Amino acid sequence: MAVSESAKRDKESKARKPKAKKGPAADEGEQPDGQGRSTEAQGERVRALDFSQPTKFTTEIRHRIAGALEPFCEELSGRLGSELKAEVQIGVFEIAQHTWAAAKAQLPADSLAVAVQESSIERQMLLSVELPLILQALECLLGGEAAQAPPQRHLSEIDWVLTRGLLDATVNELSLAWCDLGGPELDRGEVDLEGDAGVLSAVAEPTLAVKLHSSIDGASAAMSLLIPWTAVEPIAESIRAAGAPTQDGGAHGSEALRRGVAGAQVLLRAEVGSAQMGLERVLELVPGTLVALQERSGDGVLLYAEGVTLGRGRPGRSGTRRAIKLEATGEPPRRADTFATLGRAELERARAHLAGGEPTLAKPAILSSIFVRVWAELGRTHLPLGRALELSPGAVVELDQDAQAPVELFANGLCFASGSLVVTGDGAWGVQIEQLT
Repeated sequence: MAVSESAKRDKESKARKPKAKKGPAADEGEQPDGQGRSTEAQGERVRALDFSQPTKFTTEIRHRIAGALEPFCEELSGRLGSELKAEVQIGVFEIAQHTWAAAKAQLPADSLAVAVQESSIERQMLLSVELPLILQALECLLGGEAAQAPPQRHLSEIDWVLTRGLLDATVNELSLAWCDLGGPELDRGEVDLEGDAGVLSAVAEPTLAVKLHSSIDGASAAMSLLIPWTAVEPIAESIRAAGAPTQDGGAHGSEALRRGVAGAQVLLRAEVGSAQMGLERVLELVPGTLVALQERSGDGVLLYAEGVTLGRGRPGRSGTRRAIKLEATGEPPRRADTFATLGRAELERARAHLAGGEPTLAKPAILSSIFVRVWAELGRTHLPLGRALELSPGAVVELDQDAQAPVELFANGLCFASGSLVVTGDGAWGVQIEQLT
């Protein structure tokens, strides 16, 4: 198909124009840069990575829970061995964290669902017992051998009575382990052969999936325990302290002080990047302005704790909230730079002064001589100091901000604008202002 000469010229003109990377919903046309000058460098809208794989259960918490389950397995093996008159071995096979929906999806279809509930509050866990394990135990209770148990059969009323007794013994031993971690006593709730035993949780709820292998006279089967974060959160500090050596006298006082300091809440903020700007240029920023920051997008974002860096990570989201996934925590900590003090009153006076339009030479000279540190934040959150110091590469820090909320711009601690996070044409972070505050 022939192409007209004018179309060719238009095409060549577009090819010569520097193209900006552009993501979904990016605006068209020229935009002013952070210095108030016009630029064609748009910025590519940043697409949030999904960090929905939960990391609520830290390595320490998983180790503590695993340590409490070891004596549980030993006690339950001995108790069932005595009742079944058989050699019973139960042990922890795997511990992993998933969302509630993903953890439930991994449970075998031919299993018994048992609600394990905390007696003093309405929090539940789900115990899943494979049907072959139940049938092996029933065969032993009825005078046979586990190896003779059929792979499946209908459970009679007598079978159900015996099964509930086995489940009660299992939950009782589990309750002792849970109490050792600082939790309340556990009771057996509903039992369901074709459902979830009435245990409900949000599909994205962080969940610890504990797989237990069992052997009755050599016949193998398995159990799984799903522990949602809602059941752990109230006793998380007790779990972290479980197994810690106790000391008397002054040493005990020092330990109590250490725990108290570790429990103090600190402010964490995820800083995308910053730039040093004269106050006059800050006041010239308007919606549509693209503020280029000094940091490169390939370097990720910095996580600060009370003004001191903790590490560097990759921005994304976890569920409906913003989050960063830490990639490095070994860098030497540094403090954020500070310049002139700027408060809301000073900002409003400077805006009014600039808008006054008096033809004086002193006005721009005064404003341009005041420099402030401008930075962009993904969001903030609070964590106990002890947990903040334990953050390691791979940890996901959830922020308080919604994943769809605009990125906020600060000038020496004062939020003065918000907008969209972009990557400029030269690979640096930038914020395209949408609203002044």
